This record gives sequence, C-alpha cells and structure tokens, in this order.
Amino acid sequence: MKSFTVSIIGVIFIFITNILAVDATNSVVKKENFMIPTYKEWEDPKIFEINRGKPHAHFIPFESKELAIEDAPEKSKYYQSLNGTWKFNYSKDPNSRSSDFFQLGTDLSSWDDIVVPGNWEMQGYGTLIYLDEEYPFPPNPPFVPHDYNAVGAYARTFTIPEHWTEREIFIQFGGVRSAFYLWINGQFVGYSQGSKTPAEFKITSFLNPGKNSIAVEVYRFSDGSYLECQDTWRVSGLERDVILFARPKTHIKDFFIHSELDDNFINGLLVIDLEIESTETNIRGHKIQIELFEDETFKNSIYQSVLELTSKPNPHFETTFKHVRKWTAETPNLYYLQISLLNSENNIIESVTQQVGFKRVEVNNGQLLMNGKAIMFRGVNRHEWDPITGRAITYESMIEDISLMKKNNINAVRASHYPNQPIWYELCNKYGLYVIDEANIEAHGMRFHKDGYGVISNDPNWKAAWLDRGQRMLERDKNQPCIIMWSMGNEAGDGKNFEHLYKWMKERDFSRPVVYQPAWYESHTDVVFPMYRGIEFISKYAEKNKDKPLILCEFAHAMGNSVGNLQDYWNTFEKYPSLQGGFIWDWVDQTILKSNDSGKEYWAYGGDFGPEFSENDSNFCANGLVAADRSLNPHIHEVKKVYEPVKFLFNKDDNILTIENKYDFIDLSHLVFTWEIMGKGKMHSSGKITLSRIDPGSKEVITLSLPENKSFDNAEYFLNIKARLEEGQPLLEKNHPIAWGQFKLGTFSSISEARNRQNDFDFLEILESDAEVKITNHNKGSIIFDKLKGSIISWKFIGEELIQSGPEANFWRAPTDNDLGNGMPQRCTMWRDVETDWELVNIDIQKSDYFIKMIAESKHNHSSSTLRVEYTFEGNGILSIKQSINIVQNDLPELPRFGMKLTLPGHFDQLSWFGRGPHESYWDRKTSAAIDLYSGLVWEQTFPYIRPQETGHKTDVRWMALSNNNVGLMATGENLIEGSVHQYPYSDLDYIPDSQKHGKLDIQPKNQVDWLIDHKQMGVGGDNSWGAQPHEQYTLPAQNYEFTFQLIPFKTGGNLFKIYQRRNH
Repeated sequence: MKSFTVSIIGVIFIFITNILAVDATNSVVKKENFMIPTYKEWEDPKIFEINRGKPHAHFIPFESKELAIEDAPEKSKYYQSLNGTWKFNYSKDPNSRSSDFFQLGTDLSSWDDIVVPGNWEMQGYGTLIYLDEEYPFPPNPPFVPHDYNAVGAYARTFTIPEHWTEREIFIQFGGVRSAFYLWINGQFVGYSQGSKTPAEFKITSFLNPGKNSIAVEVYRFSDGSYLECQDTWRVSGLERDVILFARPKTHIKDFFIHSELDDNFINGLLVIDLEIESTETNIRGHKIQIELFEDETFKNSIYQSVLELTSKPNPHFETTFKHVRKWTAETPNLYYLQISLLNSENNIIESVTQQVGFKRVEVNNGQLLMNGKAIMFRGVNRHEWDPITGRAITYESMIEDISLMKKNNINAVRASHYPNQPIWYELCNKYGLYVIDEANIEAHGMRFHKDGYGVISNDPNWKAAWLDRGQRMLERDKNQPCIIMWSMGNEAGDGKNFEHLYKWMKERDFSRPVVYQPAWYESHTDVVFPMYRGIEFISKYAEKNKDKPLILCEFAHAMGNSVGNLQDYWNTFEKYPSLQGGFIWDWVDQTILKSNDSGKEYWAYGGDFGPEFSENDSNFCANGLVAADRSLNPHIHEVKKVYEPVKFLFNKDDNILTIENKYDFIDLSHLVFTWEIMGKGKMHSSGKITLSRIDPGSKEVITLSLPENKSFDNAEYFLNIKARLEEGQPLLEKNHPIAWGQFKLGTFSSISEARNRQNDFDFLEILESDAEVKITNHNKGSIIFDKLKGSIISWKFIGEELIQSGPEANFWRAPTDNDLGNGMPQRCTMWRDVETDWELVNIDIQKSDYFIKMIAESKHNHSSSTLRVEYTFEGNGILSIKQSINIVQNDLPELPRFGMKLTLPGHFDQLSWFGRGPHESYWDRKTSAAIDLYSGLVWEQTFPYIRPQETGHKTDVRWMALSNNNVGLMATGENLIEGSVHQYPYSDLDYIPDSQKHGKLDIQPKNQVDWLIDHKQMGVGGDNSWGAQPHEQYTLPAQNYEFTFQLIPFKTGGNLFKIYQRRNH
C-alpha cells in the first residue's frame, strides 16, 4: 500500500496558543488552543475523535416555551442551518487532495458546487460501489487504501448574528461518512469518525463577529470503515444535516427520561436526570422547570416542578402518575415533557420538549414482554435510501415509509444497520412502530481475513471504538419510547468487545433488552436474535429452549420474485410462545434512478456505474418490499395478508364464523366487519356483521344469516369477510382494509371425462397428405396438424389465426434471484430446452366423424424419460390437450414447471381470468390473492423486476382467456390450472450470465403473446437467496405427471362464464 507525505510527522498534536488569524472578513481575532492534525488519525483505531463533544440526547434547544412547543427550529433566532450549497473539490486519493484549502484567503471560486446533505457519488463524483459482505479493499485493519481513497473537500461561509455574541456556539454534523476534519476560519477544530451519529463541536473561540469560513475534509475510507461494512451502497460525504446553534453560557447539556410502569402495569413512574453545563462561575439562582402535558397541544399540564440549581448542577426529578395511558405500537399514547431553564431573574433562557411514552419492556419466562404481555413482531428491516439522493433522505420520505408500513400491517422496524435520522424515531413514537435501534457496527468483510472477525472484535485496541459507537447511539436515542431493544450491531463476529459493550449498555439503561445477532445463546444477548433460520430450526428451538425468546432479526429474503412460504413461517410463530415473529429483509430496494442513452429511466444496481471499481454484488441491493420510489413490489401483498391482526375461520355446513383478534393490546371496536357472497365475478348478496367486544387474543363465534344454497345457480360462489377501519386514523383513511378472509361455498366443476360427443358437435371435414392433416368444422374454424413434427401448423377461427406456434411442452421458468442463488439453472438444465433435448419418436393420428386426435411421443436425449402429448380437435371447435411425462430414473432434478407454451399474435392483448389475483401468485405465495374475476392488458401482467425473471403467474385458475376485438381463446383445465401471459417471448426473461439486464429496459412489448399454461410451477421460495430451495411441498420432484386442459375459441363480447360452462355440454 502506498504511503504519502504529510506536513507534520508523528501522532502527537501540536498546541499553538495565542495565534492571530485573519478571518473571511479580514478582521483580526485572538484564537486559543489551535491544533494541527497529523493526518494519521484515519488509520488509527484508538483515535476516532478529536475535540468532539460528549454524546447526549437528541434535542433542539429554543429560547422560549412557545417556540419549543412549536418545534420549528428555523424560527429560533439561535439556530442556523448550513444545509444547502457548498463549494466542493473531489480528489481520487489523499496525495492529490488540496492540502491547504482550509486556509484563509484560498481562492475556491473555480470549485464546483455541491448540495449538503448528500453523497458526492450521487452527485457525479467518484464511483458508486455496491457490495454486500466485502470491504471495497483487502482487509488489513486498521489500514485502508491510499491509492483509491477519495477525499472530498467542502467549504462555505456563514454569518454569526450579533445577538449570538454572548453565547456558546456549537456546530453539529448529523452524519459524515467516513471520517472528517473540521476547520473554522483556517484553524483546526476537530476530527470525527462514525458516520451515523452526530459529531458536535464547540466552536465559540474560533469565531469572529459577522462572516466566518468553514472547511471540512472528508475521507471515503478510514479505519472506521472496518466497522461500517453494511450490505448497502458505499457512499461518502456530508449525508445528514449540518447545523449551528447558540446556547446560553449555562444550558441544558443532557437529560435521561425513564418512563416506566409499576409491577401491575397501571401506574407510571417518571424519573428525569439532567445535566447542566455552564461556563459561568456562579449558577446559583438558576432553576429547572419540568412540566408534563397530556398531549401534543401542550394545553393540559398534569405535572409541574421547579428545582433550583446548586453548585453541582445535575437535577433529578421523580414522580408517580396514576392510571397512565400506556405506549405500544397499537396504542402510541404520548405525553409531552417540557424542560425549561430559568436564570436568576426567573426569565426562561432555554426550553426543550420531548415525547414521553410509559411502557415496560422485559424478558421473562422465555418471552419478550411489553407492558406485561408477549408481543408479535410483524417487522421489516429498513435501510435509509433515496434513489436520487442516496443516504440523504427527507422528512416526507420517512412519513411515506411509515404510512406504507401501517397500511401493510407492519408494526416493527429494525434500524438496519445503524442509527437512523433522529426524526425517524419521533415519527415512530407518534404513529406507533416498535424499533430495534442498532449500533453502527458491522465488520462483515473480516470474514475474508485469514484470521477472521476476532482480529478486531477481540482486539483491545478496538475496544474504545466499539464502545464509542454503542454509546453514541444509546445516548442520542435513549429518550425515544419506540425503541424497545438495543442491538449492538450486525454481522461483526463476536468477541470481548461486544461483551464490554453489552455490560456498559445494561448498566446505562436498565429499561431495555440488549441483543446481538451472532451472540446466539451467549449471556451478552437477552434475546436469541438469529437470521435466516428455517422453520425446522426455530421449531426445534421452541420445543427445547424456554429461557430466551427467539426473534428472527432477518428472514424472508425479499430479493426479486420471492417471499414464498411466509404463511408457513407465521403458522410456526403462532404455534410456539417463545417464537415472537421477525423482521423481513428488507423494506426498500436500494436501487438508483438512472437513464440510458435514449433517456429511458431504469433502476440501476451494482455494476452499472463504470469500470473504476469492477467488483460488485450486482442486484443483491434490491431486496425490498417496495421499490426505491416506494411503489409496491408484488410480494408486499403477501406480507400484508400474513401480518393481518385479525383471522377468520368459517364452517360452511352451519354458517359459523370465528373471528380471532391477533392484536396484542386493543380490541376490534375500531373495525367494521362485512360479508359478501361473490359468484361469476358479481356480488350475489352482502351484509354487515355485528360483534361484541373481542379483546386481544380472544375469539368470537357467530352464525351468519346467509342466503340458502338453492338461490345459487350451478357455479362456484365464495364468501368474503372483510374488516375495515370504521374511522380514519393518522396516516390511514376511513375504510382502509385491515384484514379479509375467503371461503368457498360451491364446488369447482371440472371437465367431464364422459360426455356424448355427438351432442352439439359438427361433422369434421378432413383433408390429409403425407405431411399434414387439415380439419375443418363448418363455420367454426380449421386446424392443421403437422404429421412430421407432431405439432400444430395453423388454427383459425372465423377466418382469424389464433396461434403462431405451439402448444408445446414447457418445463422451464426464467430463473428468479432465489433460483440463481440455489443453482437451479445448472441443476435443472435438462428441463430447459424441449426442442433440442427431446426427440420425437412416434406420431399417431386417430379419426372419427366428430373428432381427430394426434398423439406425439418423444424421448429425452439424456435420460430414460418419455413424453406423450395428445391433441384432440372436436366437432364443437374445442381443442383438448393431454400431456403426460413418464420419468423412470429417481436421480433426476426437480422440474421448474410442468406445462405447455403457445404463442399468439400480438393483438391478442386482452386478458381475463377467474382465479387468484389481482396480483401475481405462486404455489407458496398465494395467501394474499383472492379468487375472483380479473381482467387487464397482457402487458400489465408483467412486473418489471430489477433483474428480469419469472413474473406474472396466476394460480388456482378456473379459466383464462385472451382476446382481441374480434375473437378470443379460453384455457380451462380438467383440474385447477396455473398460467401467465407475456407480451414478448418468455425467453426474454431468461438469465444470461455476466449480463447487466434491467426489467425496465430489457423487457419491452413485442408483436406476440407467449401464453404459459401449467399444471404447476414450483414455488418461489424465500428462506434466503443464496442456497435455499423452495420448500419440498412446493416443488415438482422428478416423477410421472399428467395434465389435461382445453382451448376454446370464442367471439369477443360474449359471456365468458357461459363459454367456460359450455365445455361440459
């Protein structure tokens, strides 16, 4: 690794006192304690800050009670935001950086402008790097590259108002990645690492009245990067707010609110410990005033207290409240605390506010208890991400995230894998989300070091850095009610440094459990907090272990077309008391909005940003339940359904409905329940359900007054039960759907095997040659069989060609991301290409006056398997197809699907189907898809996954129909079928190794429709995306299969249900 010359040798700081410096306005001011950095700090694990202030709770101080209540910092005359435009210079490495830009008088007019907060890579500087586990450099702690360690130099000016003169002035950087140096008016102020918690510096002595200059030098990589190896984009810069605030000489430094419940979970105990900081020699006469209000209006005060400060200014308040309103995610009841500091004249000189939630979290008898009750985590992991600005996210995007989570029955968020922006926690307090707050410690890349994680996790030289990151998180966020557990980090191995951190956290905050994923069963985690453990594993744990609950910190890896078998996971969670849910990975696709040369936008992922850094983990950044723009990905529907807080059971023999309340704390009085009976796509009847109070965890059994069965015709009918909000709630509208259930009342009627073929059948006219057979049924159509290939050459109905090719056997699916991870394309390659891997061995033609049958028999070139396809064209114009496969060997891989594919002209672009929908569904992901009549354009059935893959599938289909303005074709099975339609060759979705394909770019409509009609397609899986296969019950093992379906031509405009029913006559 190359070294570079520094201006000062050694690691000791040079202290220069009484230096005269010229500021931006050319005035002269005396400075003290001017220090020059060594520029070795960013490769020394024992130096992670210089002159940085001690961490404290997050709050914004105001000069009056009124402004503190309004909580609008920009209205305070002692607050100044430095967000906005800065001058910026990018250097690709430390050697080429501008080493004196911070000096006064330096001309920066030629520098670029950059927006703060922001990441410089998102604004066109350097290379965007996406990696999952590895560092962007070889692991050799504490050293980082010198040849491609970019340095960003930021500079701007700001003005100190005259009324700030007699105050202490601080600057706070909300988050800077990875390490930075700070200068004010040419003088070095300090240094900091740790990109996800604030770095605050007292800068009073460095300032001049009026105009001042600030310079910040940011290093992309530092020794701190060894603890910031999260599965995300490795971006850099001033990515959170930069603010100035002026404090009185005596001011509130910190406070810790303990808002607990008594042992009966009825009364609240409020304990407040404050720390007052002062540069005044005498603070006697100053007072602290505490006031607690019932709600955010700050009108109803329920507690007041005043305490005069002494020479040891650490005030302590303690009081009890009777019958407090408790905080939970379901009941986010908040009180509002105002702390005001008064001077000796009884004038308020500073005031702050803080949300307060009374709650109690503990682990007892092998369960995590919230206010004395076990809770279920319906959780997600969430990275902070914006597709345009990267890590610099907005208040509005946070509100949108919380709104979407609440709409989809999510009640918990893990702050993966670092402390989030402070406002996020305030919003979670207000709207009700449980939060696992996680320290910014992940050393995943150390698994590639020859000596593993322990090189740093057990090294005493790194102990202080470990503690610093955990302490800064806890101190900043300790007063947030939504935080119910602290997490010490993620995937950093285990070791003594975690044990030290656990001990400190438990001593500092007794009110919350502390967890850590790799600690497993060790004493330094209060909850077993593993990731991606399967159903069998967690079931065995629950049966054998009773002392600690198990909560999956990550599960249901939502990469691409995924989240299969989620309902099976949930059934297991609900079976065992010690299993308390988990957190799906993850919330949002971390993709970047980019345009190609033609201006078409698409979602970019790893590898899309040039050759400078070629290593990347491709689209592994796209695991979200929602897209980067917060549009919904298909699998979020399954999550909402499985996470429902209300469950339904129905006994159709006696019309008994059971409604179970799965909430942990609230009854169901906020919901309106209705029933409806649907048949043939229309509502037959409906009604409202009147319930008594159903307490959390309880059930109610009622008898529904439904129409008698004789009022139904010979068709399938379904009972739908729906629960909606009776009134609107914050972020949720009135009538928002919370839960639903569907129950079949009728019986699916299948194709009749034995029917009178002469009834309503026309005589067939048959013309045969050596190569083909042409069959015509009078005025209903014609079909031509290829006697040499065993296929259909042409099929016309009312003079219009119905198909371009097929139907032909189809056993392949375009690999999903999970398929790629488990090796399906290699393992199952024998099923990929029917045309080249199967050899036609026999064709048989059977004829009568009312039907003609062509039987094609093939053998597999690489196994003993045989395939038989029977095409029967009947006098009523219906084409029946029976496909059967005979697999003799027992060592063959599973079939991705068993079905057929046909291609229609592109103008057959209208789809209707009676089955599960409206979104795509799969064998192991169909709980959320209700059976009904659906329709839409063929093109609309394709979801543009980040990387093209299998999409648009429908399950439990009674019939599917494609049509244009004149004619159509319906498919219906002997039993329920599956299928999908694609306005392009299905092969466009297939995986091409080492390619950078994008769903929004590479999948475009073409002049054909590929129609896949299946007996079954295997499930999509979702336990993980790097080896786990779909669960066995959702696979097609290599064995014999048989599949029969019909294709029925029709004139557009008719009743499709009548066409469907006609197949039996």
